[in-house]
Amino acid sequence: MKAYFELAARIYVWVKLSLYGSGKIIGGQFYRRGKLPAEIANIPLDEVTAYDLAWTFFGFSEGYIFFIGISQLIGAFLLLFERTKLLGIAILLPILLNIIVVDIAFDVSWGATTSAIMYLTALIYVLYFNKKQVVQAFQALVQKQIVPPKLKQKKWLRIVVALGIFAAIFLVEQQLLNFIGR
Repeated sequence: MKAYFELAARIYVWVKLSLYGSGKIIGGQFYRRGKLPAEIANIPLDEVTAYDLAWTFFGFSEGYIFFIGISQLIGAFLLLFERTKLLGIAILLPILLNIIVVDIAFDVSWGATTSAIMYLTALIYVLYFNKKQVVQAFQALVQKQIVPPKLKQKKWLRIVVALGIFAAIFLVEQQLLNFIGR
């Protein structure tokens, strides 16, 4: 029975975030640049509501909107398959946490915030249902690697060389910033 609930949770999040992701791409969310509602455009910046400020800010960049929409669509799509569901969750968790924080910080409606919390809760349920695989994946990520004795002896040399490479990268970055401008 738990497997049915897990699949239902994944389908639920897939449907809802596919709609939100598609809505962003086709223009149904945020106040788009050049298409700002007149009642918002005529309000002095220091008098605009937090919600309207956020929707105007997020709608300013088509590239940003596209990136967020595509990320939601990809993460949601990956939920549909057993082999990729955890990857989908890894993509969607930070997106949903960000949505919830933005909703709270910018006074977006409690209905929208509640929906985002529901999607997040569904994903957490899927993680819990798959806790064995999650623990194995986490252990694989943080597992201590066995360092051959030869490399252990050269630990200080590796650190010095790494710091030298770091310094070179830092200097290149600074030169690029000076050349391009900050």
